[in-house]
Amino acid sequence: MRILLYAIFSTLLAGSLAVLRDLPVVNGTVLASGAGERLSVRYLWPLVLLAGLVCPCLLTVEPLTEAAESIFKPSTATEILPVGLATAIAVIVAGRFGRYVAVPFAFMASIAGLSLASTGHMSVVAVRSYVFSWMAAPILCALLAAGIYRIYALTLKNERGISMITSVILLVSFSVNYSLLFTFLTRAVPVSSTAHMAVAGGCAAFLCLLMRKEISIDTWNIADYELDVNSQSISSVILSMAVVLALFSTPLPGKIGMAATPLPVGLLFVSALTGISVARQRALTDSKIIAGIILSAVLAPILAFILSYCLAKVVDGTVLGSLFALTLTALAAGVALFFRWKSGRELQNQILRARERQLFSTQRSLSALEVKTEMTEKDLLNKLDIKRKELVDFALGIGDQKRFMESFYEDLKEVRAMPDGELKDARTDALLSSMRERMYFTSEINDFYARSEVLHRDFNLRLSEAYPNLTENERKLANLLRQGFSSKYIASLMNIAPKSVEINRYRLRCKLGLQRSDNLIKFIRAI
Repeated sequence: MRILLYAIFSTLLAGSLAVLRDLPVVNGTVLASGAGERLSVRYLWPLVLLAGLVCPCLLTVEPLTEAAESIFKPSTATEILPVGLATAIAVIVAGRFGRYVAVPFAFMASIAGLSLASTGHMSVVAVRSYVFSWMAAPILCALLAAGIYRIYALTLKNERGISMITSVILLVSFSVNYSLLFTFLTRAVPVSSTAHMAVAGGCAAFLCLLMRKEISIDTWNIADYELDVNSQSISSVILSMAVVLALFSTPLPGKIGMAATPLPVGLLFVSALTGISVARQRALTDSKIIAGIILSAVLAPILAFILSYCLAKVVDGTVLGSLFALTLTALAAGVALFFRWKSGRELQNQILRARERQLFSTQRSLSALEVKTEMTEKDLLNKLDIKRKELVDFALGIGDQKRFMESFYEDLKEVRAMPDGELKDARTDALLSSMRERMYFTSEINDFYARSEVLHRDFNLRLSEAYPNLTENERKLANLLRQGFSSKYIASLMNIAPKSVEINRYRLRCKLGLQRSDNLIKFIRAI
């Protein structure tokens, strides 16, 4: 029973860090892609993750476990207790430097430290192959993300279907790649594969339930903020991460001097965003975040190696050594809870100070608004009357348009029923002439200019005083340009061709004395 408790305890230590740190990255990426909205993916989500974690226990060929056992193969559960403990402490410390901590790197380094403490030596070739894998994986992920982003529009058509398929692949590859953190520690327990699977699956399910709130918050933060990009970028992130995780869960890296290894999803996530940033020539992540993740990825395995070596020397299978390790674990958990409480307290204080500043700013704004309201009450009433008149005129305009169209419709029906002849042609010409006159919207345009004169009275006075030689049409053009209308709309409002607008703009520039390099609209708005 004590052996089984050791295995469960160590599995919870190492696995909880993976669940808390890296599962939100995968979940947030899937949600951002839109695949999480599909009921099929939503219901299969936990099943796929759980199956990927426990199925390697039943396989006869386990590349990840075999690669890890090339460094050290545990013989008793007491030996593996320092692995989970060293991983936990190293991740807590390294987590102060980067948002995404390399939990798998710390886990594998703690195995290497345990090997050195237990046997007096460790496989330099195996350690070197792991280091090469850790360096190659993020670089490969960045290159894949950039390449996939470039060819995405040419090769992927059914985006929704593709996102669902790639999301499922990512879930499977992530859970299989991280299965080592749940299954390797239970290998030292002399029980069957079914028991191994039960321990690994139970630990994973328990951790997910225990930390569901933290996972949910981090998941939505990643989906809503860090992946607030286009669907092409999100699909590139998903596919590149899935390919790299799947690749390093197979024996293929061993063909080129590397090793199958669990990989930190947070590091791959940031690497993929960096690769897409290069492809898009637009930064999707901050350089400080990248520097912090690189620092934590280097620091976590170094700390885990040293701690695992020291703890293995203490935990020698005796009750005293085990109690010391458990006490150290409790202290590490207490420190972690203290930092978490302190961070939460600081966050609450920041929120409180922000609310106080907001309240003060709001009160000051309200006071200024009251003064301004009293000073401009008459002006506001005048504007309200203008708006009401505009609304009434708009309604009258709709009624007038409706009456014209009804009359035109009835006349057109009569003309259609007439026999062919000169009378029908004459009536048709009359209808066309009436429609053409209506298309000019003469009364509406005149009303628009009248209202514009009222609203921009100060500008028109300054323009007339500064440039009295401008014609009426040139003043109208200057007024329309000041309001931001394009040449196309100006042509419609002035009943002229767009080419004529350009000619009039050139003449206006000449009368205003502008050079070729001067901006006409900026000059008019500065009057």
